[in-house]
Amino acid sequence: MRMRYLAMAAMAALLAVAPWRGAWAQSPQPSASPAPEAEQAQPGQPAQVAAAPVGVVIVEEDVVVPLIGEPEHHFRHALKYFQKGKNEQAAQQIRIGAALLRLEAGRHEAANKEGLQSAADDLDKLADEVKQGKVKSPKQLQQSFAKADLALARHYQKMAKDSLSEANGKKTGGWLAASADYVERSAHWVGHKFEAGEATVVRGARALGQKLKAGGSAASGEVDKGADAIGNEVDKLSGSQGAAK
Repeated sequence: MRMRYLAMAAMAALLAVAPWRGAWAQSPQPSASPAPEAEQAQPGQPAQVAAAPVGVVIVEEDVVVPLIGEPEHHFRHALKYFQKGKNEQAAQQIRIGAALLRLEAGRHEAANKEGLQSAADDLDKLADEVKQGKVKSPKQLQQSFAKADLALARHYQKMAKDSLSEANGKKTGGWLAASADYVERSAHWVGHKFEAGEATVVRGARALGQKLKAGGSAASGEVDKGADAIGNEVDKLSGSQGAAK
């Protein structure tokens, strides 16, 4: 059931989400006709939300947030399938991961839209090559997964920074913790070993993010400093791997 639900969620990601508390994306062939304006509610009838543009689906933020860690879940399954010679299943898992990256890139406020879209495009290309039997080494998968994870780490780090002005500690904490998680995951895929100071930064950012997400508080400037520190780690990995913008 879990895999079926996630596959359906990823397919929904391809439809995308509108710039309203979630993400958005236009259909491949959008209609030239303008979207109809929302009708004014009549007495006794519920008010209608302004209609989304044709080819755009609105998804609540609460639907997107639980999917934050799911790309990695599908990357791991893809590698296992590939190592067993099950290329078609591996390709399917890679495509689901790509769809989830596009879901994040589709956010109206997406902070690393270009990096996420580039990583998703690479994943789709990889999926095609895996299915055709052109990929011979798991390292090709690992490098693509590292790039995708680093793009997500950059995205969430910037989301955390941008949300500081909103004074929403739980939201900021969620982004910060997610960024730390994806920095660590990206490093793992390519066998990068953190030095003592780097590991401390990642653990500290994750702990701070989890604290805020749980409703805790932080000293003035501490969150901004933590977000900058994890951003520096993303920069280092980007430079050493050439994996993400």
